[in-house]
Amino acid sequence: MRALWHSPTIRSTVVLGTAGAGFAAANLILARLLPTEEYALFTLVVALVNVGFALAPAGIDGMVNRVHLEAGPRLLGRTMRATTAVGILFGLIALAGYGLSPSLALMILVATATGGALMVAGAQFQSEQRYGLSLAIMQSPNIVLLLSALAVGLTGVRAAWPPLLVWTAGFVVVAAWAWSVLFAERHDKPHRGADFPWIEALSFAGVHAAGLVLIQLDRLVIPHVLTVEDLALYGVLAAIVGSLFRVLQMGVGYSLLPRLRAAPDVLVRRRLIARESRLVAAVVVAGSLTIWVVTPLVERLFLAGKYHLTAPLILAAVITGVAKILNAFTKSTVSALADTRELTVVNALGWVSVAVAVVASAFGARWGLVGVIYGVGLGWLVRAVSAMYYTARHLRLPRPAPAVTP
Repeated sequence: MRALWHSPTIRSTVVLGTAGAGFAAANLILARLLPTEEYALFTLVVALVNVGFALAPAGIDGMVNRVHLEAGPRLLGRTMRATTAVGILFGLIALAGYGLSPSLALMILVATATGGALMVAGAQFQSEQRYGLSLAIMQSPNIVLLLSALAVGLTGVRAAWPPLLVWTAGFVVVAAWAWSVLFAERHDKPHRGADFPWIEALSFAGVHAAGLVLIQLDRLVIPHVLTVEDLALYGVLAAIVGSLFRVLQMGVGYSLLPRLRAAPDVLVRRRLIARESRLVAAVVVAGSLTIWVVTPLVERLFLAGKYHLTAPLILAAVITGVAKILNAFTKSTVSALADTRELTVVNALGWVSVAVAVVASAFGARWGLVGVIYGVGLGWLVRAVSAMYYTARHLRLPRPAPAVTP
């Protein structure tokens, strides 16, 4: 137990798990209270925003971890130009691709733009190793989502838009507060530049983006290949079964990246990854067994028979979750150690894995929701293996020097 607690990955996972529990609880509350169609709509909007606001910084959040930058008006201006453009794009996708109302599309635009600014602020605090503050900022949307779900329970509203409106307002408030702190502190820090190479930022963003699309791909594909009821059922499955794996995936990526960057040599990197892999594997095994036992109980207590998670669905979510965690290790290695050329190659391969997942999930839809989940899981596996191949040289032991014969 001491080894578990002294692992930064596990400590980060505990914090992330608290926020993840808020996300899961919010989904369970809304799944029970909202009509199926409204809960499916809520699930779709959350998926679009979660992809949008994480993509919105266009790699600037990665650059503040790779290059020390001044978090002042200039950096905020560059950030908001990028995030607003992405917000407009996702608003248009909501209107044209999913037929959502203009008011929901506007919420998606605002949440995406301000959420992107929130991500850059959180990454800035992460680069300064102020992990508690960074995690609180980055995970605040999950806490706000829980508050919005509780508000639905108290007010008796049975529509998707009120909790989504509260959630959107939370992005604006937290982003404004985080940047006000950065502005107040910037004169006490040595960094005075906000310049960075956009090509490197976009390469980093591409690597990050493929993973984000894969995370939400089930929710984005289901409306086109299955039914509204399947989308709602997947939202419940992700809340109960998928939360553990998502939290571990984020915990690995959050804590491993800066430590790999700081590792002085290959031996230290290998020991670091091996140690964290063993600890995470132990948590995955214990957590999977717990999920298998507890899921039927949670279903009965919180959902009152409204949704039923079958054993094949739970198994599919567990197997796909393991693939996501494997990907977290390879993505951290890429983000920390790869050069610009390798980032570009892995970026391209990441989008190949998204294409594989889309085709496989569409094909798998003939077997229902289980087939879609396995199709997306195949995309995760392709992404993890390709990233591992292209970053293996950073973990190879140096060859011993040839012996000198007298």
